[in-house]
Amino acid sequence: MIVNIDKLTYLLDDNKKNATVTKSLVPYSGDIVIPATVDFNGVEYPVTDILDEAFAECVLLRSVVIGENVESVGISAFDGCTMLQKVAFPFSLHVMGISSFKGCTSLEEIVLPANVIVIGKNAFAGCTALKRAFLSDNLINIEPSLFDGCKALEEVSMGGMVESVGEYAFCGCSSLEHIKLPEGLLSVEGWAFRDCSSLKSVELPSSVVSVKKGAFWGCSSLVDFELPAGVNMLDQGVLANCSSLNNVVLHDGVLSIGYGAFYNCGSLKSIVVPSAVVSVGDQAFRGCAALEKLCVMCEAAPMCSADIADANVYAKTVLCVPKGLVGEYGFARVWDRFGNVEELD
Repeated sequence: MIVNIDKLTYLLDDNKKNATVTKSLVPYSGDIVIPATVDFNGVEYPVTDILDEAFAECVLLRSVVIGENVESVGISAFDGCTMLQKVAFPFSLHVMGISSFKGCTSLEEIVLPANVIVIGKNAFAGCTALKRAFLSDNLINIEPSLFDGCKALEEVSMGGMVESVGEYAFCGCSSLEHIKLPEGLLSVEGWAFRDCSSLKSVELPSSVVSVKKGAFWGCSSLVDFELPAGVNMLDQGVLANCSSLNNVVLHDGVLSIGYGAFYNCGSLKSIVVPSAVVSVGDQAFRGCAALEKLCVMCEAAPMCSADIADANVYAKTVLCVPKGLVGEYGFARVWDRFGNVEELD
């Protein structure tokens, strides 16, 4: 049964004895308060859910207070509410659907209660005015594109339960300068922080075992980067176009350096390739115009299928290799293109 009560439209379920906020024939506007319960014909119904697209494209909606019994916010529930500035979330909330607040371009802050365990992908994508995001302590995954395009985002807080940061999760968050990821995090997925052009520092915990392709692509303010010891591959393009990068630490367990891993890192002056590395991908050091010294600790020259750098790098960069191996590197594919080869002390 669909009813209108105090300017809100509800779907009443007489079996479950609950109410769900649903779409109205007249778009919602102004300041909305969703109550904890509604009364209809003498029966009290707890308001437990907000239906998919219930408030979508309500461009005159300014604020929402969500009632204390609401457990879920549906897919695209507030998508495109371009004037929405404030949302108060209840402690009862557990689930927020895909694209639930996507494109809410006036929303400046979100504070999520501890009981939220799932936030769907794209939930806050395109919220271009969003500055602060305080996520729940029990959230397990930062879903793909969660804050994609949130160019004003400056502060993010997340709890210690997070295990993964999804693809494009913070892509284009160009005002984000620092981020601390919690101990217990296992993976940073592809392009997760792509084009976070103000990001100066990132703390990856020791628990991380996977950093996927392009994760920090285009982080042009990033100066220092340390790959956690549990990650055995620097994936393709992970640090590409990080034009301010000048200090990189790769631990001894790294086995491969991927395609374009340091592409266009124009401030990088030196790097140490750990002894366990068996392959270096194409274009790994292309565009590293300031690279003065490339120290390869490997007893056997790592495999390269094609150019790992450009002519400028081959001509200017000193390739440092283990003692007694100048000859081997001089005959090894691609490594033989370096004009200056020296033995390590």
